[in-house]
Amino acid sequence: MFGLSRRRTWWSLDDKPDQDLVAEVLSGQTEAFGELAARHRPRVERLCKRFFFDAEMARDIAQESLIRAYTALATYRAEMPFSGWLRAIVVNLCYDELRRRRRRPEELVGDFSAPEVQWMHLVNHATPEEIVGDSEDRREAYDLAHRLLDTLKPEDRMVMVMKESEEMSISEIAQTLGWSEAKVKIRAFRARQSLRKQAERMLVTGRSKEQ
Repeated sequence: MFGLSRRRTWWSLDDKPDQDLVAEVLSGQTEAFGELAARHRPRVERLCKRFFFDAEMARDIAQESLIRAYTALATYRAEMPFSGWLRAIVVNLCYDELRRRRRRPEELVGDFSAPEVQWMHLVNHATPEEIVGDSEDRREAYDLAHRLLDTLKPEDRMVMVMKESEEMSISEIAQTLGWSEAKVKIRAFRARQSLRKQAERMLVTGRSKEQ
């Protein structure tokens, strides 16, 4: 839908501000949204990949996010950053998909591979939160982070990814999700406790495989 005439990962300082492009789209110059999509697609796809291990699913949700943004563009207010407005759309779409595909934690413990368990033994000084936060630095951490995150409730997973991977503050998470800060703090606490519990179960499973 949003075809691009050139490849790019970010925009130059000489390009028009997001707000100007939004105004152009709303005035009938719909092709201007292609520029907005080109600017923000890399960040949108990266955010989706934090929530979903399946690369194709992440790309599909990223594309759906841009489509949603286009159809809802009239609700955007220029006083707020376009990137923040778009991020809220992405996060809520990811949240909906996580709730749709929710599996029980006990169905996932056995999914951990032997190499993942071995790597977890090597980094047993690292907390599950640190593994999630560092998931882009090592393939083992990326795979393991998604395995652990799959055991969380959708609400807890949203908070954990936004806090540890996106490094968003409690207030930013609350604003993005439309929750109270108290709810975000509770979910963050529950997510940490659940991750540690699942990591311990994974290690126990790994030890039994090694015997």
